[in-house]
Amino acid sequence: VNDRRDTVADAALPRVRDVLALPALAVGLPRVDAGSRGLDGPVRWVHVSELADIAGLLTGGELILTTGIALPTTDVDLRGYADTLAAAGAAGLVVELGRRFTELPRALVRGCNVHDLPLVSLHRELRFVKVTQAVHSLIVEEQISALRASESAHRVFTRLCVEGASAASIV
Repeated sequence: VNDRRDTVADAALPRVRDVLALPALAVGLPRVDAGSRGLDGPVRWVHVSELADIAGLLTGGELILTTGIALPTTDVDLRGYADTLAAAGAAGLVVELGRRFTELPRALVRGCNVHDLPLVSLHRELRFVKVTQAVHSLIVEEQISALRASESAHRVFTRLCVEGASAASIV
């Protein structure tokens, strides 16, 4: 299982719950239907996909946005879809209702709950591109902030070393 939820590198990333609170996603009236224990998982990227076999293209930490048009049709396959997303380390699945589903299939809800994989339904149409832009901007801003903090610590450490500070002083 490719699970990136508790790594140090993910500390600066937005959590699924943070993404759900963004105005770009709030427009869709999101509701968490399954996997609420996974809402504190980090989001490394947002990926829009209508592929039923997207899991093989994931590296972990992706929040998947879909209208559900191409999701599997049987209960077994819907549970399998949730299984493969969880195994790939997806951060969560967001399904816009209306084009295919008026409500999320129970098999998908159960499958996501088994893995604590957040499953969110959107009850109003929204522009997925606005969500991806907002989240990716947030991710980049967090990374830049972390780099600035690291660079600042490096400058202080270097200055102290050049000035001949003792190890105790540096620590």
